[in-house]
Formats: sequence, structure tokens, C-alpha cells
Amino acid sequence: MAHVAAVDDAAWESPWRVRPVGSRVFLSFALILTALLTPAWPGCVLVAVIALALMLCSAQIRPSLVALVTVPPILFISVGIIPIAVQVGGTPFFKVTPDGVATALNVLAHGIAGTLALLLLVTTTTMVDLMGWVRRLRIPGPVLEIAELMYRLVFVLLSTTVAIQQAQQARLAADAPFRRRMQYAADAMGTVMLRTWDRAVRLQGGLELRGYEEDLPTLQPTFQPAGGLMVRNVLLIAAIWAVVWWVA
Repeated sequence: MAHVAAVDDAAWESPWRVRPVGSRVFLSFALILTALLTPAWPGCVLVAVIALALMLCSAQIRPSLVALVTVPPILFISVGIIPIAVQVGGTPFFKVTPDGVATALNVLAHGIAGTLALLLLVTTTTMVDLMGWVRRLRIPGPVLEIAELMYRLVFVLLSTTVAIQQAQQARLAADAPFRRRMQYAADAMGTVMLRTWDRAVRLQGGLELRGYEEDLPTLQPTFQPAGGLMVRNVLLIAAIWAVVWWVA
């Protein structure tokens, strides 16, 4: 769960925060669609390289954070393609076929490219800015407010868990016998739930004291003009499709 806070902090500090949210959403989803619709070579490779380069260079996301958020989904995709590459049944019972390997590598390329394109949006856009942008699409307010409150409660749960973990480490819980560590873990889970519930109730009380009725408006930063950014995004996507068409 600490990854969530790190990604959120990176999005707040990213120089892309002054860019209009719509341009970031368009670029990310255009790259995702390009990864889905183009061949693994060169389409998915170009999408993955461009998304990674934008995160590391233009958006100035730390390489350690990029690795932290990309390695788990890539490992998940890698494990998921094993049944595609392996044929079960016959003699031998487990058999790796060239067609299966080719299909598995194709799925892996599409999955990695799409994941990196989505992470480009995640690491550069805060939930506050994204909800403010979605609010303009006339989505019912209560739906967005529930999403915002649930996102806030994630950090409440995270801070409570970290505080309890640090307290247990200060008491040398890691050096205790196995049975005692299991007891500490059970106690910690119960305490986290109770304290999180208490803080959620306090959050609700704070909203009521502020006169909450139907809307939770948030301040939006001053964004750059979107025209030039959208033109660059369109040219970037068009360049990828041009390369794919030329190679094909």
C-alpha cells in the first residue's frame, strides 16, 4: 500500500500537473488503443518505449518508482501467458509449441505496452485533478464523491497500518517467537480496522460540520493552453501509426 502514496506524491510533484487533464487522458488512452490495435512489432514496442521515455524524461518520474509500479504488472502478465505457450495433453503431456510461444509473446508485448501507457496517466495525474475533469462530463455527483471518499480512506488505512507496524517494530516484534508474531499480526489487523473505522467516522463528522450537502468542490490548478499539447499528442500518435504502416 505504500506504493499508492508514492505514486500519488509523484503525480502531485510532476511538471505535467500544469498540463490539462484532458490532454493527458487523450495521450494515455490513444497509446493504449495503439498498443491494442497495432502489431507487437513495431507498434507495441514503440508505445512501450515512448510511454517509458515520457515518464522518465518529460514527466521526471523517478526511475525507482517507475520500476516499482511496472514490475508487478509485468510479472503478472508474464505468469498469465504461460498457459498460452504450453500445450497440455498428448505425448509428452506438457509441450511447448512454436505457435503457442509466438502467441504468448504477442500477448506479452500488447500487455506490457498497454500497462505502460496506462501508468503514464497514473503517475502524472492526481485523483483530485482527474475527478475534477470527470465532473465536467456530467457524471452524477454522488458517484464521484463516493469515489473520492473511498480514495481518501485508502490513505487513512495506509497511515494507520504504517503507524501500527512502526510501533510493533519498536517493540522488537520481529524477534519474537513465531506464535507471538502471529498474535501480533492478528492484533494489528483488528486494531487497523477499528482505528480506520474511527477515523472514517471523524471524516464523516467533518463533512457534516462543513455543511456538506450534495457537492465536494476542489480547487483546480491553472492549466496550460491545451491546443499545442493536443497537436503534439496527435502528431506523436500519428508518427507511431506511420512507422507501423511503413514497416508493414
